[in-house]
Amino acid sequence: MKMNALNYRWIQSVSGMVALATWVGMAQPAEAKPKREEGSTGTYGCARFDVNQNGILDEDEKAALLKAFEGGDPALKLLDTNNNGKLDESELGAIKLPAPKKGKKKG
Repeated sequence: MKMNALNYRWIQSVSGMVALATWVGMAQPAEAKPKREEGSTGTYGCARFDVNQNGILDEDEKAALLKAFEGGDPALKLLDTNNNGKLDESELGAIKLPAPKKGKKKG
């Protein structure tokens, strides 16, 4: 088949449409990451380590948290704010646990 101007234009048009469709498809925004609530430190997953539920991580509770972090627990990766692969004292100190639950008063 001989290439004439009409065939050449048609090929250019189709190629341009394919390129445009590809570009538009790639330009779609990625799925939004869930936003943290106002004032959140991203430490909600740490409450499970506060075994005695006193609102403070004791030494044995910190040790369990560190073991889970080193084991690759994905929920705890947010705690490593300096991205060095370790949790240091400042990162552990930034953990905000829920306030201790008050016991029910017997009346």
